[in-house]
Amino acid sequence: MEANKAAELTPLAERWLRDFNEAPWRRYLRSLEQRGLLAEVDGIMVDAATIFKTHFRCDTRTCAGIDRGPGIESCCTDYDVEITPEEHARILENGEAVMELLHRHDGERVTTARTIGEFFLESHTISLAKEKGRCAFSYRDAGGQLRCGIHSLALEKGVPVPSIKPLACVLFPIVIYRFENGETLLTATSRETSSLFGREKDSELPCLRAEQGDPMFVECRMAIEAGFGEAFYQRLMLAASEFTQAGRRPA
Repeated sequence: MEANKAAELTPLAERWLRDFNEAPWRRYLRSLEQRGLLAEVDGIMVDAATIFKTHFRCDTRTCAGIDRGPGIESCCTDYDVEITPEEHARILENGEAVMELLHRHDGERVTTARTIGEFFLESHTISLAKEKGRCAFSYRDAGGQLRCGIHSLALEKGVPVPSIKPLACVLFPIVIYRFENGETLLTATSRETSSLFGREKDSELPCLRAEQGDPMFVECRMAIEAGFGEAFYQRLMLAASEFTQAGRRPA
């Protein structure tokens, strides 16, 4: 008998793990196909129902205003964001500049005596801390709109936002799901998809419920390019145009 051989899951357990995670997504894909709402771009499955057809505008005045009503949730204030060690290191590398920007815009809260380490919650995971009911890296501009200090710093430095800002923050409300066999679906948070990742209330966010602004793929260009690159985005725009003109999925 081979010594120290790692134990293997039984076929039953293998199938259970796969189906527990993927079966709901597979049913969603079949539903999209039946309705002619599943496109393909460069081998990536695209949920045309959310990416091409729905509209979205990220404007924190609708959900994170100073006078926001009770029960109005916001991705900038109410959600916990877990980041990777690599993302943590990137923020630390820019820590001095981040703190200077936050002090400039929110000096009463972010004093010169504070350190960047206070802005993280670290245990087995690393998360962005919350202060005054919102992300510790946020600040309010002169108009009272909530802004991301990391995002603002990237713009000031003239570097790509995803080179500093955590990808989870860049992507929202874009969702990328990878199946066990390597297939990948590009979709976004909606009434239909939010239950698939256990966040049913997400679809009730004011920005998603209002369906204002540009089509999802236009407003979320930065997020899509962060995930798939600029060349993919150009072909996605072409697919969206074909979809709109044909009134069905692209050939």
